[in-house]
Amino acid sequence: MGFLQKVDAFRTIPKDFCESGTNHGAFLTLAAACLCTILFGCELNAFLTVVTRTRIVMDSNQDELLKINFDVTLHDLPCSYVSVGVWDSFGSDRLNITKNVQKQKIDHEGKAGDAYTEDELLEIESQELALTEEEKVEYDADWSSSSDNFKHDSFQSVIEAHDMTMLLFYADWCAPCMAFKPTWNKFEDWVNKGKNGQAAPEVIDADGKTITGIRVLKINCVEFKQVCYDESIQSFPSVRLYRRSVGKQNHYVAYEGKRSEDALFDFLKTEAKKRHLHSGAKHHSMFKEGCRVRGFVEVARVPGTLHFEAKSADQKTMLNSAFTNVSHEVHHLSFGEETPVLKVSGSLPKEYQRHISPLDEKNFAVDMFHQAPHHYIKVVSTTFESWGGVRSYQMTHQHRIANINKKTVPQAKFSYDLAPVEVIVTSERKKKWYDFFTSALAIVGGTYTVMGLMSGAFNMASRQFKSNMGKLS
Repeated sequence: MGFLQKVDAFRTIPKDFCESGTNHGAFLTLAAACLCTILFGCELNAFLTVVTRTRIVMDSNQDELLKINFDVTLHDLPCSYVSVGVWDSFGSDRLNITKNVQKQKIDHEGKAGDAYTEDELLEIESQELALTEEEKVEYDADWSSSSDNFKHDSFQSVIEAHDMTMLLFYADWCAPCMAFKPTWNKFEDWVNKGKNGQAAPEVIDADGKTITGIRVLKINCVEFKQVCYDESIQSFPSVRLYRRSVGKQNHYVAYEGKRSEDALFDFLKTEAKKRHLHSGAKHHSMFKEGCRVRGFVEVARVPGTLHFEAKSADQKTMLNSAFTNVSHEVHHLSFGEETPVLKVSGSLPKEYQRHISPLDEKNFAVDMFHQAPHHYIKVVSTTFESWGGVRSYQMTHQHRIANINKKTVPQAKFSYDLAPVEVIVTSERKKKWYDFFTSALAIVGGTYTVMGLMSGAFNMASRQFKSNMGKLS
């Protein structure tokens, strides 16, 4: 016991040898106690705080298939017309998938939709037509020569650029054509520009409205043989009145009357009065119901596209799919197996939870023909090690409203691409236990050491002051 007492590093000084307490010493002691308490509380909070850490490695997932879970409502497309398809970069293209897919009718709150008439479609398309000045000049020009300053690369665009287009198909070697050409040129200038200083004559449609989108042109079938061949021109000269159409073939009426300006104009006015081009048509629902499509598909783990589009349900009812509206609301979209941990809200950190299904309950709508929402998704494999090794897929999402070719069926597309890396997420305390205890001891020792130095300095100054005062007295 005597040996142990010799190595005692915490011997105390007898009270008789200690100076009596001072006010400033008591103040410093209380300040040290408060400071230690505050710093110890901060260290304890840091020790109890749990943080998530991530590291990135090459993707170790060896699964051949990837599961896509979806729940989407197409607002104006009945279930009988909805088709679900998948395409991937391996070249696999599956259409009208029905396995593991459920469809539910969604009523438009009791409101029935109406199918668009052809005149309505044409009127709305003309309202939405936006041509540049260069395109206007191009489509208003005669096709007399392939060596002029115009491209002449799309006859179909010329027809679609005008409400009505009256055309003369001729050949340079045709004597009747050459005899008729001066009369046609006068008629062309009259309708396009007016004559004798007067404006072009008015042409009225079936609703009593003036048609402004009328153009008279001519095509040289010697220079543009393919166009005349495609339009089945069998004799020269041939005069036709074309109008915009919603089908794949151009609609026209052949002129068989007298070859005079007045007769040509009377024919134009008569045909124009048969068309409803300014009836005030607007976009509206085509059907009385929409469709909620939910389920899942399994795809190869390569870039691909999940798409929803319209297909005719049977041969009795043919749908012009090019004018369908694929506006939709995404109730849920995710990748991979939906384990219980992922389904329970709050079980994963919020910064990761919101990237598992970022499209949920979002609406994507279009208000014009030949448009469709397209989504672009980057998928990253993620493993939550501290949550039982649960594997999930995080997503980043971008979308745009795509303009579709007028002959193409609009699709609600979800294009996805898988990142070649994997994110590993772990959960751990911000401080280790030994860091906590080391910090706690440092706080106590350091605080009282500093306070002791301050107290010693204060005592020395006090004694020096008293000594100086004694000398003065």
